[in-house]
Amino acid sequence: MFYKKDNIQFEELKPLARQCSGKIYADVPLNFFENIDALKNYVITLKEMGVNTLLILPHFLPSFSAYVVKNYEKPCKLFGTWEIFADFMKFVKDLDMDRMIDIPFNHADWSADNLKREWFISSESGGIEAGADDEDADKNRVRINWGAFVLDNSITELQDYWLEKVIYPHIEKMHVNAIRIDAAWGLDRKGLKRIVSKTKAKFGDKVWFLAENLGMAKLIELAESGLAAGADRFFNNMYWYSGGLYIPTDIYTFYKRSEGAPTCTIYSSHDTLFPAMKGLAKLRSDELNGLNDKGIVRKFVEYEKITSLSELEEMTQQRVITLMKQDFALASLMSSDVMFAAGSEKALFERINVCDSNADSFKKGIESDLPGFMKTILRIKSSERIFNAEGVVIPFGAWKPEDNGIKGYLKSTDEGKHLLVAVNNANCDLECRIPKRMRKLGKGCVYSDKGRQITSLPQRMIISKGQILIITA
Repeated sequence: MFYKKDNIQFEELKPLARQCSGKIYADVPLNFFENIDALKNYVITLKEMGVNTLLILPHFLPSFSAYVVKNYEKPCKLFGTWEIFADFMKFVKDLDMDRMIDIPFNHADWSADNLKREWFISSESGGIEAGADDEDADKNRVRINWGAFVLDNSITELQDYWLEKVIYPHIEKMHVNAIRIDAAWGLDRKGLKRIVSKTKAKFGDKVWFLAENLGMAKLIELAESGLAAGADRFFNNMYWYSGGLYIPTDIYTFYKRSEGAPTCTIYSSHDTLFPAMKGLAKLRSDELNGLNDKGIVRKFVEYEKITSLSELEEMTQQRVITLMKQDFALASLMSSDVMFAAGSEKALFERINVCDSNADSFKKGIESDLPGFMKTILRIKSSERIFNAEGVVIPFGAWKPEDNGIKGYLKSTDEGKHLLVAVNNANCDLECRIPKRMRKLGKGCVYSDKGRQITSLPQRMIISKGQILIITA
């Protein structure tokens, strides 16, 4: 599946030092697992694939959803006690993985234990339900409420509650070393800054923060609260890209404003469609007529009753897996970090529902060579600094869902290093033009499952159908 040069020796890939490598996140819903042993076994699988950061969805005692917390001082049913939770996190630490928890600072159950009513915004008039503007399956603009109510994080007493009752105990006693700030864009900037700065003052480099800043609005606007607070890493919104200039320009602006802060490209998460559904949507793009994500879910799951790739013919399964592999290669090398949702490697089809997904949902995957391929890509990523760095990303080619052909990007760093990743999703071999800025450097490296090959770079290379080309110079 990888482009390789004939008659050129392969060099072995050698892993970078840990501090030079990006974060490889697995986004793990706890309701996928019936017990702690099942969760531990899955974490071992993730480690073997190359994941170095375990991100678990909120583990607090929930109301009706993990993101609508009933009690921040009690763990969810899976763990039962904080001692069991701490033991699990120690297990993850012993695997030399970062341990990230997801804290919904922005909103909580209206009747949450231990939260004072006056800590909610507009508490005297019934509060404000948290949510976001969105599109429904028919592309009507709608307000999606989350069933939780917005907290006022400008209140010092609430900030102190987060620090003393939630954050500090997790770091001091439960082996947590990383925190995802859920809905960071909605938080009071000064309040968030105080939470982050006090935590870092107390624990130093023992803890780091990831700010959630996804959405269709401009990335720099969504990230401003996290930037002001001193968050260490951010999501980027490249997974929204489908042609045009809007999102690449947006990411470039963030790159400059943040001075190259590490970002995470989302291959999949609990907020997105699974890549398997995206792949099938691409194969059938001629009949989807530009449906949005909700429209795609309605067509495949509600109308056609597809809940697993196993329900489709084998040839279709293989075509979807090929598209998934190509997208994983593109996502993994685009920025410092990459994230995938638990089950992506099993080609799960139905998107994660934080209320309803369960252990049976996790069993609906298929057996394929996708996990091994993902492991190979992550091994390639761990071998070279540019695969784990930010840069100016210029996409090219057939990114629109209905287009077939070569698509990819050129990433250039401030140090003068360049990376080209391109895939061919057409049914024929196609030429890929190699940028002049790479060719003028003389030689480059071509990466594959066999290692890397040092070679001169021609003006054009032929990429076979289904193939992936990875070049650095």
